[in-house]
Amino acid sequence: MTAIQTVRRTRATLALAGAGQAVAWGSAAGFFLLAALAFAAKLFPSVANASGWPIVAAIVSGLITSGALLWRSRHVVSPDRVALWLEERIPGLEYSLVTAMDPRYRHLSGGIEAAVARAPIGHETSRALWKALLPGLAAVFAAAALLYVSPLSSSGAGLFGARRGFGTAAEVPAGSRLEGLRVRVIPPAYTGQSAVSLDDPSSISGLPASRIVVSGAGPQAGITASVATSTARAAAAGGRWSVSIVMPPKPAALTLRDRVFERIIVLEPRADRPPRIVLTAPARDTTMRVARFVVDLSATATDDIGLRGAWFEYLVTTGAGEIFSARTINTPLVVFGGARTGSMNAILDLASLKLGQGDVVSIRAITHDVNTLSGPGIGTSDTRTFRIARDNEYDSVAVDAAAPPPVDSSAISQRMLIQMTEQLVKDQRNLARAELVRRSTEIGDLEDRIRKKVEAILYQKVEEEGENTEGEGEPPQPHIEAHAHSDQVEAVANADLKEAHNALWQAVRSLQIAEPAPALPPMRIALKALDRARLANRLYLRGVPPRIVVDLQRVRMTGKEKGSASTRTPRTAADSLRERLDRRFSEALEMIQRSPEGAVRAFTLLRVDALSEAPAFASALSEAIDAFRNGRDATNPLLRARRALAGDPRAVPGLPSWSGDW
Repeated sequence: MTAIQTVRRTRATLALAGAGQAVAWGSAAGFFLLAALAFAAKLFPSVANASGWPIVAAIVSGLITSGALLWRSRHVVSPDRVALWLEERIPGLEYSLVTAMDPRYRHLSGGIEAAVARAPIGHETSRALWKALLPGLAAVFAAAALLYVSPLSSSGAGLFGARRGFGTAAEVPAGSRLEGLRVRVIPPAYTGQSAVSLDDPSSISGLPASRIVVSGAGPQAGITASVATSTARAAAAGGRWSVSIVMPPKPAALTLRDRVFERIIVLEPRADRPPRIVLTAPARDTTMRVARFVVDLSATATDDIGLRGAWFEYLVTTGAGEIFSARTINTPLVVFGGARTGSMNAILDLASLKLGQGDVVSIRAITHDVNTLSGPGIGTSDTRTFRIARDNEYDSVAVDAAAPPPVDSSAISQRMLIQMTEQLVKDQRNLARAELVRRSTEIGDLEDRIRKKVEAILYQKVEEEGENTEGEGEPPQPHIEAHAHSDQVEAVANADLKEAHNALWQAVRSLQIAEPAPALPPMRIALKALDRARLANRLYLRGVPPRIVVDLQRVRMTGKEKGSASTRTPRTAADSLRERLDRRFSEALEMIQRSPEGAVRAFTLLRVDALSEAPAFASALSEAIDAFRNGRDATNPLLRARRALAGDPRAVPGLPSWSGDW
């Protein structure tokens, strides 16, 4: 390292020492002034009533002190002055550094560099650095200690617990500020309810979105409130600390913290239930021949908060089978104006609806509440129906309804395939040949399934006809198998099924060669034929069908069904939630002796988790927590909590076995 580099390095070290000395002594001066003013506030009320200026005075005094020390160290910026400073402290240099800094003697650098290298310049620089910094650091620690024990601090809070004002706010107490709380629950505006005040509660109940204001005695410094992942700091209000939160939609724990102190309050949201409405008149459904009837309608609605209004709804359905239409008619709204109960009445003239045979009128009452946050909640009543009977319903044969024939499902599937084919015809221009062939073939395969199903039904009918004529000497009708490979089926008694089978066969051939458009007409013909077959007249016998006598000797061992073992029923899963609650409850019980505060905290958190799944257990825990906080015996509430969690004891008949030594 050359002599010039040595001087520059020493200058940087001295500059650091001067800056550190200025900062240290400036901080010490400010702390000393704050401590002195804090002690003076005990003797002179005028100083205690000051607001803000002592802090400003401390800052100004620190800046003045730091500025004076920096001005004193201003010569450190000059390399020549630094070189003279080194020559003064190391006489052995014999002005080698000063000579090396002069450009006129650069030719003598060899001997000068050797002399500088032998001198203990680094040792002298380090000693000067610590000599400047140590007194300032000691002054800072002394001033901080004095400020720590001054009246400005609170119970050891020291420098980090100082108040924002000076002599204006109350001192932070040594104990917890989380006792003797006052809670104010302000419901949402739509309820129209007044605020509720609670004194030192262990749980807070209210509607979701209610505003909860928690306040306590003392200043607000250092107090926070957290719910789930959100945290809020306390604010000053009327000489007390106050914090405001919003009731969450699900049960949660409100955690209040004051330095090392903590308190947990259970938040119990009470959901706004939807309204209920009962259609009191008419009392039952009715079927009539002619729609000449005046119906008196009456309904009663209730809600836990308030009702906005209600109305009657009429649904008029016209048609039969799968082809029908519907229209909805609503009566004018009956306004309840936020009342908890309300009733409405109306008159319905069925003649005004212009009903025909087979039409159905469905009547129900609808209401909604005043909930504007998560609602409005909707409530509906049971439905009453008025049906206009058809003429063909009143015949002389009273029989039970027969099961639908297998043709029904074929008709429904055929409609679906027609819609798919029509869509394919619309998309045919935009499809590639391979895609067209694929989609048309898929529809053709589905169409062929329906054809085979109709063929099976025809085969069954031919079989039955053959069996009926076997004993009369007449030749049996040819089976459908004889025509399985022909284009059409001719020798079949059921003309509708025969027409449907032949049309389906033509449609399958067109679809299999990727010609969906020519397949649509026979598909529609097949659908109409299937509908006629489905709606064909049936003959039912009056009364109960005859009892069938089975010849057991003849039918024994003729079945083809092989026995199979039944499926094992899985066991019901264990109630894992209650097991976890029981385990946590037992752990909290064990904490009562060694850490009562920890046990209360564990019971409180356990109650938060149990509110939704085990409300009876949570209610018993609430009584136990209140007993702990008020210094009462909590044995009975804890026993009720255990009983609610584990269930009632099971009674065993008889006496238990003797367990003694006799």
